[in-house]
Formats: sequence, structure tokens, C-alpha cells
Amino acid sequence: MLSAAFGYLIVLQFVLICTHDLVDIPGWTHGKQVASAIGRRKLWLVTAVNAIFPGIAAGTAIAYWHRTAPALVGAYWVLYCLITVASAIAMWYVPYVFGTTRERELEYEQMYAGTKHVLPERGRNPRPNVLHLLFHVLFVVNLVLSAAIWARTR
Repeated sequence: MLSAAFGYLIVLQFVLICTHDLVDIPGWTHGKQVASAIGRRKLWLVTAVNAIFPGIAAGTAIAYWHRTAPALVGAYWVLYCLITVASAIAMWYVPYVFGTTRERELEYEQMYAGTKHVLPERGRNPRPNVLHLLFHVLFVVNLVLSAAIWARTR
């Protein structure tokens, strides 16, 4: 049960990470704004690099579908999910709570203008929009599931 849930959710995470900055869904994600802010070439490069580690996690989840994954694979899932949660904290919550450079504030404003937000404003600090908040919940759920799966294989 845990493995199936993790398998579905890690594949979902991979798809979302790879596509969310490339599409336009008004109010949720504005890929054209992101491309405008950082450039189309850099956007595709960042997307490709960001796809590597979740791709390995999703690929191994598929490869071990309905089978017990080796402890090393489980450890990879935990490490990947832990790094993903830590990265979300560093990219979104540290700037939201403590602030960031003016350049980064402007970049976030340009990329995420017009998207839905529920967290209160903290001056000009960047704040995660609703879509990213949902991603972050998914990241934490995958971390918990991967840790539970790995603990069973040890």
C-alpha cells in the first residue's frame, strides 16, 4: 500500500516538476512569465537539470512497482525527498520569512505575478503561491512515505 502510494505520488511529482514552469494556467502558473524572467534557454536547461533526480526516483519506483525495492533504492528515495523538501524551504520559506536580495524579489515578482496566494504578505518578501504550497505538501508526503518504505527494508 505504501509503495503503491509512493509510486503514484513520486511519478506525479516528477511530472509536475518537469512541466509547471512550461505551461500557462491563469492564476496558477505562468510559464511565459518565467521564460521572460530567466530566458527560454535557461528555463529549458533548468527544467532538464531539475528532471534528473526526480526522474531517477520515478524510474526506480516504476522499476520496483509491486516489488520490494533494495535498501539502497529506498535510501535514494529518502535522500532525494529530503533534499527536495530542504530546497523548497531554502527557495521559498527562508526568503518569505527573512527576506532576500532586491534582485531576487524582483525576479519572483516577475515570474509569479498574477498567481493565487494565501500566505500573508511580509513586506516585499517573495511568498509561495498556492500551486507551490501544494507542491510542498506533496514533497513532504513523499518524504514521509519514502522514509516509511526505507525503514521497512532495513
